Formats: sequence, C-alpha cells, structure tokens
Amino acid sequence: MTRSTLSMQLYRRVLLLLALTGLAIATVLYIVAEREIGHASDAQLVNAAQLLDMMMQDELAAGVLIRRDRVVATDGDPLLSPEDARAFQVSYDSCMFTVFWEGRLVAQSGWGAPVALVPKRAGLHVFTAQGDRWRSFGLVNRDRKLLIVVAERHPAMGFSVSRLISQLGLPLLALLLVAMLVLWWTLRKSLSQVERLASTIAARSLSDLEPLEPQQWPVDVAPLVLALNKLFARLEGAYELEQAFTDDVAHEMRTPLAAIRARAQVLRKLAPDALSYDVERLMCVVDRTNALIDGMLMLARLNATAVAPRSVDVHELVAEAVADAMADLPARSMECSVTPDHIVRWVCDASLLRIALSAVIGNAVRHASSGGHLDIAIVRGAERLVITVGDRGPGIAAPERERLLRRFEHGASTTSGSGLGLSIAAKAMALLAGAIRLEDRPDGLGLLVILTLPLTWAKEPPSRLAEAIA
Repeated sequence: MTRSTLSMQLYRRVLLLLALTGLAIATVLYIVAEREIGHASDAQLVNAAQLLDMMMQDELAAGVLIRRDRVVATDGDPLLSPEDARAFQVSYDSCMFTVFWEGRLVAQSGWGAPVALVPKRAGLHVFTAQGDRWRSFGLVNRDRKLLIVVAERHPAMGFSVSRLISQLGLPLLALLLVAMLVLWWTLRKSLSQVERLASTIAARSLSDLEPLEPQQWPVDVAPLVLALNKLFARLEGAYELEQAFTDDVAHEMRTPLAAIRARAQVLRKLAPDALSYDVERLMCVVDRTNALIDGMLMLARLNATAVAPRSVDVHELVAEAVADAMADLPARSMECSVTPDHIVRWVCDASLLRIALSAVIGNAVRHASSGGHLDIAIVRGAERLVITVGDRGPGIAAPERERLLRRFEHGASTTSGSGLGLSIAAKAMALLAGAIRLEDRPDGLGLLVILTLPLTWAKEPPSRLAEAIA
C-alpha cells in the first residue's frame, strides 16, 4: 500500500475542513437568501395590491354600480380600464390578480390560477392550484366592500435564488480552484523546513554528531530539532564507549600476543628441527591475530571518522599504499606499474581513500603475489574518478565476490588473512560516497578491483572546485 506524504495528508484534511465549512456557509447563505427573497416577494405582492387599489381610487370616489357582473363607473367605464390593466401587467408580469366586490368577482387578470382556488381573505396566504404552489396577498379597502388579491407562483419566487446561484457558480468554482492551489503551495512552503532538516541530516556522515542550532529553525520544528540533538548526544556517547572498549580490548590482547611471539622466536632458535614447523605455525597464528585486531580497530575507527574533503594527489596516495604493501616482500618478488605517472588531483577525504587503497593493494599483494605483477590505473573523468587494481593471481569466482566484501569472510585461497581487508575498503568507499566492484581481468587470469569516486563535493564554487582538481 502506497503511503502518502505528510503534505498530501495535511492538504486532504484541510481541504475537507474547508469544503465542510464552505458547504455549511453556503447552506446558511442559501437559507438566509431564500428567506430574504421571500420577504421581498411578499413586499412585492403588497405593493402590487396597493398599486391596483390606487388605480381604482378615482372610480371608487365617483361612485360605482354593478352592471353585467362587473363594477363600472357612473359614466359606464369599467372599474379598471384596459390601460391600467396593461400597466399593471408591465409592472408585475409574474403576478395574477382578482378583484372582489362584496364577495363577487368583478375583475381579474388574463392568466393564473382558477379564481375558485384563490383565498378571499385579507393578508398573506399559501395555496395550491394545478400542481403549483402559490403565494397570495389580500387587500381590503376602508369600507370593507372591495377585496384585491394578488398572487404569485412559488417557482417564480425562487427564480431569483436560482439565478443568483447560476451567476455566482462559475466565479465561486474559479475561486475554489485558486484557493486549492494557494493552499497546496502554502503547505509545501511550510513543510519545506522539514525537507531542509531531512537534507541536512542526510548530508552528515556517521561521525558528524554535532547538535543542530535551534535558532536556525522555525519554532514549529524546534521539538524535532531538540529530539535529534538528544539522539546525537546518545549516539556520540555510544560511539565513545565502543571506541574505548575496542581500544582497551586491542591493548589487552596485543600485550600477551607480543609475549607469545617473542617466546616463539626464542623457541625457534633453541628448539630442535622437529618442532620448527609447529613454531612457524604458532607465529603465523599470532601474526594473523594481530592483523585481525588491527582490522577490527580500523573498522571501529571508520565509524567515527569525520569526512574532510580536500584536493589530494591520488597518484601519491597510490604510491604510498604500494610502498607499504611491498615493504615486507622479498626484493623483486613482485612488480607494480601505476598509470599515469604524474599527479592526478581529486576532491575527497585523503585518509579514507588511503585506507581503501591500502586494504585493496595489501589484499592483492597478500593473495596474488604468485602472479608476480600488479597493474594500477587512475582514470579521472568529468564526473568520477576510477582506480583499478589488477593482479595476476587465481582471481575470485563471481558468486563469491559479493560475500567477500563482508566482514570475516574468506575466499578459497590458502593464504592466511583476517577476512577484513575488502570489507575495510568497502566501508571506506561507502563513507566517500563511492563504490567498490570486483571483476575478472579482461586480458587474462586475475582479479580486477574497481574503485569509483563520484564528484560528491560539487557544491563548492566552480572556480574553487576547478582549482582543486586541476
């Protein structure tokens, strides 16, 4: 199951909260708007009834009589002239009206609900006619003889709300999309400090346990920074205890081993020839144990090594490692060639690269001395530095190569070793952000160890970096 990011989780929750809040606000606004529009519609009905009453005031003041079931003036004109009816229709095109004189219908509009269903009472009323819901208002004049009823279909009352929603729908949708984008940008901007903190921690080496400065981080990240500082303090204490324990054990073991080797050397001189083989085996075991202790100390110290990149001469480091590895070999027992034969500069940690080179070259000298030759090549590219160490020994089978890069692993060779040489090189290359790879020599029998160093510290200014590797 794919896990979502923290920013996405916050975005979803805030967006849901905003959506619920917006829906609640929209519901309240709709209810309030519908109520206010209802009040305005009722006021319109009242105004329409009053307008009809004003139109008929002159005729009523002159006196009226009933003729042919309609109210007419004394001169024979209708109570509501055609011009007045048309004027009313223009002013209130969505309203119907009926006029009653002493309870009898004397005038009505040309459309609307059946007159029999219209309430013949004063005030506001609601009634249903032909499946439609109507709202009506009845106005009674002073002598209580004339009743004017004006009615409006209910969908016409809601027309204003629907029109308002249709007009505001597109702008509100656009506003919602803009708000979503702004919200996403704000969350990403706010969480960028967490990403910066993660990048800062990821860029540190195992030995870099310096506490973070709380003043350099926002207040919201302060609890996380304090927790990390406490973790760094505990790790530093654990590393110190491990280093102290390793040093104490190495010191306590070296003293008796040195005494055993000294006694074995004396015994080799004084003992008869029958014991010479056993004495040699004893001295080899002591030497192997010393090498094992040195390797364990080296691995323990690598964990506490602070990476300090600078411009170094890789050719010089290779030459020093070769000289140390061949110091104990008989003269002319093994030849070594290094190409190119000039300065090759690269930005890296000199001590870590020296450890990796010493481990690889020492391993080749120890296990492949029978081949009699060691070929070392340094190739500097624009993005990486490659160092290859090739011997003429028996090589290593492909299935065994990955295993031999781990600690305390031994190959099929009968040559004694601590089983830590290649693992030390792999550890040092990992601290350098590089890689180590074992392959067959392309030109014949033997093992080819390839060390690759990337341009990890390219964050320096281009001018300084160019000067460093030039």
